[in-house]
Amino acid sequence: MEKELDELLRHALTPTQQPDFRLNRKILNQAKELRDMRKKAMRRLPAAVLTAALILGAGSLTAFAAWRYLTPEDVAQEMNDTKLAEAFLGGEAVMVNETQSYGGYDLTLLGIVSGENLSKYSAAMSDKTYAVVAIAKSDGTPVVQEEEAFFVSPLISGYDPVHYNAASMHGSYTEMTEAGVLYRLVECDTVEILADHDLYLCISDGDFYNAKAYCYHEETGVISRNPEYDGVNALFDLTLDTEKADPDRAAEYMADIWTDDSGISREKLNVELDESFAVPTASGNEPGAQAAEYALQFVGNPYAWGGDSLTEGTDSSGFTSGVYAYFDVSLPHDSKEQRQQGYEIEGLENALPGDLIFYETPAHVAIYIGDGKIVHALSLAGEICVSEADFDEIVMIRRVLEEK
Repeated sequence: MEKELDELLRHALTPTQQPDFRLNRKILNQAKELRDMRKKAMRRLPAAVLTAALILGAGSLTAFAAWRYLTPEDVAQEMNDTKLAEAFLGGEAVMVNETQSYGGYDLTLLGIVSGENLSKYSAAMSDKTYAVVAIAKSDGTPVVQEEEAFFVSPLISGYDPVHYNAASMHGSYTEMTEAGVLYRLVECDTVEILADHDLYLCISDGDFYNAKAYCYHEETGVISRNPEYDGVNALFDLTLDTEKADPDRAAEYMADIWTDDSGISREKLNVELDESFAVPTASGNEPGAQAAEYALQFVGNPYAWGGDSLTEGTDSSGFTSGVYAYFDVSLPHDSKEQRQQGYEIEGLENALPGDLIFYETPAHVAIYIGDGKIVHALSLAGEICVSEADFDEIVMIRRVLEEK
């Protein structure tokens, strides 16, 4: 019967036609009943745990291609959220059905809806944006949910996506696989209040915003794909009702992202070293200075939660353990466990290059390079970068390299 459905759609639809929405849904439901092999796995996690050199193919789905995927309503139903499913059927929802292909994947933005109290899982009067995407391999092989990581997030023109993305906008996601396709339902604070800006939705590889996959033009505020990036970096334009924009509320909200209780100073997060900067070498601290100098060569390489590659992607403790491994010092890939290594130094004024600097919000570790600065793999920056050591409250300093 599935073969007959395929033939029916193939002959009935031309590339410029769209099947009736409810008819399409009925066909999909019938096809689902016939599947005797189905893998489904769902999880609801914070996005902060939860940012191709050639275009392989991009543009709107044809009607025949579109029918292959579940609708946003279907995905919400599969995730046991009838209330959100109804929202995707309502007049406020925007059905997109656009596919872009990069890095060996077909990435489809199926639909988006914003509003208050749309999901049975949301708090009362919670004003959220929900988007549903489908991720399939271009060669037709199934996506293995447990082995592949993607970051999906709205982005806003005029706001640097390194700092303003789903991770900082209270984002979370639920996902499932169906017939080899990964479906992800992403939610974050509403972006409708920013509808007077150019809005985008990115899908990239990795667990966090990937600053190498996209370009942010500070003068114009425009966000675009990096055409030289050899990987997944789809970028969809979001067209929302500009009458829903609320500039005053939006300005207050975006400012609050950086004025929370974390104590983190964004001005001190990502600083450039002067060309004349040199790691100071104190007598007896040559090993520490060498470690600091070695660490600096990786600045600009990507951040990846749970990673330990100094070139392909690492988190903060993976970065420090990778640097010190070069000097035959074994550190656990855990910032809290690294606090047990070496011995404690009292006060930043007594720190020397190569010392480990620890922070609490969240658990984080960096390498001191002198002159009040550190080098570290930072999720908020999306890369290995240099920061002022006091960008956040220091909770401990440890010296792990033996002085000569």
